[in-house]
Amino acid sequence: MLRLLPLPIFIGIYLFSYWRCKKNIAASDKQLKPCIDWAYLKNLPLPPKPSFVEFYIVYVSSFFKFPFGIIIQQLPFSKKVRFYEREMKLIFDKWNLEKIKIQ
Repeated sequence: MLRLLPLPIFIGIYLFSYWRCKKNIAASDKQLKPCIDWAYLKNLPLPPKPSFVEFYIVYVSSFFKFPFGIIIQQLPFSKKVRFYEREMKLIFDKWNLEKIKIQ
């Protein structure tokens, strides 16, 4: 019986991290929606959005720095997620700068 005790704990941690990642991505998408619409109007190139699974693996690997986090950070899909985040940050900054100039 004691050997099965960690199983509900791991399932709970997994479900909590899944919910947290889903919540963070939804909040980010909601915040970026006007920015993406603006980028379409300006014909700015938008990076392809990685899948939820790629986001989730990168999100979970940030908690496990050694050795899994280091290994996962070197994988191609992790670089794709970082590239997407970096490019969307640049577009968001351009959008904010234009909003400030208009006001």
